[in-house]
Amino acid sequence: MTQKQRESVVELLLLGMFADGSLKASQDQKLLSVISQIGWQSYQTPDLYLQSAIAKARDASDTEEGTRFRLRKIGESLETKELRQQALDYLAEFLAVDGESGRGAGFFQLARANVGGPG
Repeated sequence: MTQKQRESVVELLLLGMFADGSLKASQDQKLLSVISQIGWQSYQTPDLYLQSAIAKARDASDTEEGTRFRLRKIGESLETKELRQQALDYLAEFLAVDGESGRGAGFFQLARANVGGPG
């Protein structure tokens, strides 16, 4: 996985965080856990990257059109079917952290439709 693809996975999780409407410490921990699993090879620390990525995810999540656009961009950077599926698996785990469904489930379906395009 390239650094750009790692950043796309993180962006996907951040969009999920805003979509389900519950910003919880458990999600922060899960996000850091995923970053640890996928690795991080950037001149920026994950904390510095997250500052700008959170703002971008917040802006994108303001409208469904903005969310769909970001999801399609994420899907484009995850160039293979396997990488897209891996990102969606991380998202499913991430959304399950707070134990609530509803908006999180709806966002997962939206993500799967827009990220998980043809391989």
